[in-house]
Amino acid sequence: MSRSPTKHLDIISLRGLSTTAIIGPDAWNRPGKPQPLILSLYLTIDTISAGTSDNVAHTFSYGQMCKDVDAKTRGKEFMSIDHISSEIASLADNWPGETLKIVARAPKALLRVEGGFGREIVLRRREIQKNEFKQLVWHVGSHEWFIEGLKVACIIGVNEHERVEKQMISIDLKIIGEKEKEEYSEQISKGNEIWRRLVRRVCEVVEASSFQTIEALAALIAKTCLAEFPIPQITVAVEKPSALIFVEGAGIEITRGRRFLQ
Repeated sequence: MSRSPTKHLDIISLRGLSTTAIIGPDAWNRPGKPQPLILSLYLTIDTISAGTSDNVAHTFSYGQMCKDVDAKTRGKEFMSIDHISSEIASLADNWPGETLKIVARAPKALLRVEGGFGREIVLRRREIQKNEFKQLVWHVGSHEWFIEGLKVACIIGVNEHERVEKQMISIDLKIIGEKEKEEYSEQISKGNEIWRRLVRRVCEVVEASSFQTIEALAALIAKTCLAEFPIPQITVAVEKPSALIFVEGAGIEITRGRRFLQ
C-alpha cells in the first residue's frame, strides 16, 4: 500500500511592502489625507514540488502576491485599518495555502506613537459542506490590534533621583480580539477614533501617575483600557530606556482579560 507524500508547511513571505492609502482621518483628525502604509504577508504553503523541480509553476509567486496587494491598496481610501485588512483578506480567495497572516501597519496614524498602529489577522482554511459539495474557505483564526512605541513621561522608580524628575517610558499595547470572531464590536470595527481616544486616555493616566514599580504602572494601564473601552483582552509592555546605563531598555509585559477588573 503506497503512502501519501508528507505535506510540508512552508512560508512564502512578503515583508515590508511600502505603499500609501487614505485610512480614515489622519493623526490630526483630518479626513482625506494619504498616509504611509506598511504591509507584510506570510502564506503557509507546501513548496516541496517547486524545491524539487525548480519550476515557478509549482509554487505561488510572491511577485503576483505583491501585485495583487499593491493594486488593492495603493492610493485607495479605507474607513479604517480593519477595512484594509478585510480587503487584503478578500484577495486570498484566489490564492492557495493553508494559513495567511496579514500585518498592516500605519506608522503615522496616531500622535505620540513612534512604532506605529496596526492590525494583525491570521486566516486559516477549513472545509465546509455547501449543498452537496465540500469546499475550502478562509476563516479568521486569531486577530489583534497593536500600538507600538507610545512615548509618555512620568515619575517612576524606587531610587531617590527617579522621584525628582519625570523620565520617558515606552509603551506597547496589543489588543487581542476574540478567537474565531473577526468583528466582535461594531465600535472597534468602524474606525480609528477609538484608538485615538485610547492613546489619549493612556497618556493622561500615565502622566498623572507616580509609581515605584513598572508592574503597578502596567496594571493601571491594563485596568484603564479594559474598564473604559470595549476590548476583551490586552497585553501591556512598559519599558524604561533610562533605567540602566548599559542596557537599552528594562521593562515588563503583562496580559490581562476582563476578569482582571473583578
